[in-house]
Amino acid sequence: MAVKYLTGGQQTTVNSTITELFPALCFNNGFNPKTPEELENFINGLDLESQKSKKTFVNANNIKAGKEFIVLKDKIRPDMKKEKIENAFAITKFLFETNSNKTIEKVIWGYREKPIGVPSNHAGDIFVFFKDRTTYPGVAGISLKAGSVKSAEPKLNSYVKTTLTKPMWMKSAPKAVQELKKELWNKVYSKIPSLPKSVNADNYFESVGVKEATKPNPILIEKMIDFFEFDPEGFDDLYIEMNKICRQKLCDVINKDLNATKEWINDEFRLEKKGEEVPLVLVKAINKNFQTAGDPLADMLPMAKTIKAYLNKNSVQEWFIDVSDGKKTITLLMTIRSDSEFRRSKPKGKLGSFVGLKLLYRGVKK
Repeated sequence: MAVKYLTGGQQTTVNSTITELFPALCFNNGFNPKTPEELENFINGLDLESQKSKKTFVNANNIKAGKEFIVLKDKIRPDMKKEKIENAFAITKFLFETNSNKTIEKVIWGYREKPIGVPSNHAGDIFVFFKDRTTYPGVAGISLKAGSVKSAEPKLNSYVKTTLTKPMWMKSAPKAVQELKKELWNKVYSKIPSLPKSVNADNYFESVGVKEATKPNPILIEKMIDFFEFDPEGFDDLYIEMNKICRQKLCDVINKDLNATKEWINDEFRLEKKGEEVPLVLVKAINKNFQTAGDPLADMLPMAKTIKAYLNKNSVQEWFIDVSDGKKTITLLMTIRSDSEFRRSKPKGKLGSFVGLKLLYRGVKK
């Protein structure tokens, strides 16, 4: 019988668990594997209810989740599992090397809740508690990424509407989402062929529920599917226009208010901040190895005098943010894109995203 591998959000969660939880369990149990295979065998035979393992978890619910994900790891594609186990091996090496420089008491997995003493909105994936809490830092949050030597993994992974409804933007640009909805109707969705007059700027999609999830007009969806199937080139042209409008709206909002932009970057960009009570350290796993790097944006942001966002005119999804202290300028690499394809069985990508295209910060341009 063919194995049915995990997909979507469940696969992403299991992937993250391997690179976050497994190294913490290894360290807390004093196991420093020589190979990725040794690491996986150790995890398979581990009792998560043991005293040493329990140090890894904030509460009993997270222990239960850990057990579930260890079982589910065998339902991700073999090549993907191999890569993630290798990444876990790399992060385990990072923990033991850190311990040789400053003794670690325990490592806690920040799955749903954060450990006591750590802000609930901290961007760390795992938290290192050092034995010596009197010498800074006593606790450090580790943000883990996996990729290749030259890859730029996103440090912000959000969505257009989610971003525009953050508190700083609701104060600075409270009508941004409504304005974006109107512009997208006028320049994109009203151009979809054969739309009846019953579909209009007010009802082509609605925001429903406490989380204001996007609920598209079903008639519009049917017309979009027809458009996609019979004129895919025209469909993609409208998606390109949609993407440009969303990128420009973000640029306009950012360029309007320096203080709100600085607050947004500070809160959302996973900065490697120095001097914080619980500093954030960025660690990148590359196959079986790891690398750490400083964060020029974290150093520049407090001194920034100007911040300017603008489109990359040679790209259908990239844009930039220039941050300057008056003497030096760094350029942030930004992307707005669809996080899935559009198809009849799941018409949620591209034009089906409406105000929900994915928004990424990929790092500082070198």
